Amino acid sequence: MWTTDSHLQEAINLLKTWGFKYKTIAFVWLKKYNTGTNVVNFAPWTLKSTEICLLGIKGKMGKYKKSNKVRQLVESERTTHSKKPNEVRERINQLFGDLPRIELFAREKTEGWDAWGNEIESDIKL
Repeated sequence: MWTTDSHLQEAINLLKTWGFKYKTIAFVWLKKYNTGTNVVNFAPWTLKSTEICLLGIKGKMGKYKKSNKVRQLVESERTTHSKKPNEVRERINQLFGDLPRIELFAREKTEGWDAWGNEIESDIKL
């Protein structure tokens, strides 16, 4: 689940409400401008350059883990509003292999993934 540091507690609470157990921060996205420099957003406490993706599980997902070589830090260009780097989906595939996957609040469909969102034709009904 993607979140920002200022909404971390709410995101963890939502994972629990949905029946998931919070495990770790799976990915930290260091946002880059198209010039290659780091994005810097103003915030009340510190200047922000990252977004985080939480890993929550149901059951014993550890037995499905396929790789110990998936890196947490993703350095990728920020493009359109709220669009996450495609590289993260690739890393999730590398981490867990060919399991059923769904992207909630999706803005686009990705091969091999079910998608649900109000900006696309969803693959499932929730």
